[in-house]
Amino acid sequence: MGSMQNKQHRLTSVLSIFALVMLLGLTMMLAGCMKDTQTDDENLKDEDTQNSIVENQEPTNEEFSNDTQENEPEPEETYIDIRIAAAGDIMVHSTQITSAYDDQTGTYDFKPMFEDVRPILSEADLAIANFETTTAGPSREYAGYPAFNSPDEVIDAIKYAGIDVLTTANNHSLDTGRDGLKRTVNTINEKGIDTVGTYAEVPDTRVLLKDVKGIKLAILSYTESTNGIGDQYPPDELHAMLNMMEKDHIIRDIQSAKDLGADFIIAYMHWGTEYMEEPNEKQVEYAYMMAEEGVDLILGSHPHVIQRSEVIETAEQETFVIYSMGNFISNQRMETLGEDRQLTEDGVIVNIDIRKNEQTNETTIEHVEYVPTWVYRHKFEGDSKYTYRILPIEQFLLSDEISEAYKQRMQRSLDATVSKMYQSPAWSQ
Repeated sequence: MGSMQNKQHRLTSVLSIFALVMLLGLTMMLAGCMKDTQTDDENLKDEDTQNSIVENQEPTNEEFSNDTQENEPEPEETYIDIRIAAAGDIMVHSTQITSAYDDQTGTYDFKPMFEDVRPILSEADLAIANFETTTAGPSREYAGYPAFNSPDEVIDAIKYAGIDVLTTANNHSLDTGRDGLKRTVNTINEKGIDTVGTYAEVPDTRVLLKDVKGIKLAILSYTESTNGIGDQYPPDELHAMLNMMEKDHIIRDIQSAKDLGADFIIAYMHWGTEYMEEPNEKQVEYAYMMAEEGVDLILGSHPHVIQRSEVIETAEQETFVIYSMGNFISNQRMETLGEDRQLTEDGVIVNIDIRKNEQTNETTIEHVEYVPTWVYRHKFEGDSKYTYRILPIEQFLLSDEISEAYKQRMQRSLDATVSKMYQSPAWSQ
């Protein structure tokens, strides 16, 4: 009995242990399932959270920049436009000095000579011409050719006409010597006109830099000759006073203009052969050299007659050159030099329209316009001296105040000028 009870007791214990083990195993299985379920839920929750973050995330700078670039229009280009008016040689012969003299006041007035071209020059943003005389002062006699010395009042008239810059490097720069050259520069500057080409003192730079409405213009000036007067001075002294037309000097100054930040480079050249209607080989050679070096505009004087214009194309740019603009005013004419020198009465104002792109800083010539001029000289009945005027031809061909005889000469002048200016395209744009 005891043995049976013991067996039953052991069986009950075994069953109890087995039931406990089974219960424990079931519990662990259920716990594992719940953990897996929780893990899956958490993973799903994390995935939803990540999706939510991605959906609500701000665009990156790169994405924002791309969207902005696609939506924003291209910036509109803006420009600066200016006009330069250029003229040739201003000469003052003895009869012009007499014409300007007022016997009543003992003073000189040259302003009427420029009155008719004043509107053209004054309307330009910058006007430039060559001053082919000196103002050495009244201590020495006023005179014309061959050694020019003019009253200071001629500068007042040039200022009145609207001219802003005078080039002073020419074959008559030294007509009144070193002192005359220096006084000329100082007098012109004191009267409010800039000079380039001759110097009262050794300059820091040979470049005249003019900021015109935001366009930086660099102006250079050179002469091929001094009529031999320059030989009287040591080379160092001569070059200190005067810009001679030498390649190494020109190239040096062009580079200086670039270093100064010039947008546009102008070279005013006193060169060539007097009275020749075509440029000579040296003029053409130097023009092409300067174009290759980066000069944008080349203005010529000295031949006393008009020579042709052309456009020189280089790899970098187009350069406009007019080899000679003729006489702006002088006493050279048919009556003084003979029938074969009537072209010395002719001149031209060249209007050059320049544009600068404010975004790219590219500065180019947009348009060139010619205003043919003729030097009127007449002695009215009862007068002892001549009256001189620079006439824009096309305007005065219709004027009743000009005689038919003069109109015929003006028409001849107009035809000659137009044929030279348009025998080749003046500007390709």
